[in-house]
Amino acid sequence: MKLYPSNASCRLMAVAFGLFCFAASFGSTADPPRPTPRPGSLGAYAKKISLNRSTLSDESGRVILTNNNIAGLAAAGSITLGTVAQPGREKAKSPGGADNAERSRWQAAHRKQHQVITALEKRRSQLETEIDQIEDLGLTAKTMARLEQAESKLRHLDEEISREREELSRIVRDARRRGAEPGWFR
Repeated sequence: MKLYPSNASCRLMAVAFGLFCFAASFGSTADPPRPTPRPGSLGAYAKKISLNRSTLSDESGRVILTNNNIAGLAAAGSITLGTVAQPGREKAKSPGGADNAERSRWQAAHRKQHQVITALEKRRSQLETEIDQIEDLGLTAKTMARLEQAESKLRHLDEEISREREELSRIVRDARRRGAEPGWFR
């Protein structure tokens, strides 16, 4: 008498269990899952919901919301708050109080400073090329003097580039303090 099942009986039990699971999955009575419906556009939603302005407005036509009004509206449905454009009113400034003239002024200052830095970096690249050419000539007293002079110019140019980059950072920082948006300087 065997105490352990044979390989054939193990395979037979595994196939039977698989068939049972397969049959059970088709026999379930639950509804298949459905995707969540899309909410639609904001305009379509706004057409469904309206605010009865006559019950909330004062004599000047403004809508005044109080705790009592909000509680009543909340009990009736949902509340959407926003502003309504009034014809004849001045166009509001952009966020931060900066208008187009200020934006143009800050962008022009940034662009000018960036051009200064670019010109200095171009001059630095030319000076490095000149130093490489001097080094290729050989080490004589005359070339050593020219090399020292060129390296001195390079150090001064690096200091000037650093100062101009700090000035560019200051322009951006001052503009941001006065309401400029980060995207203005990209």
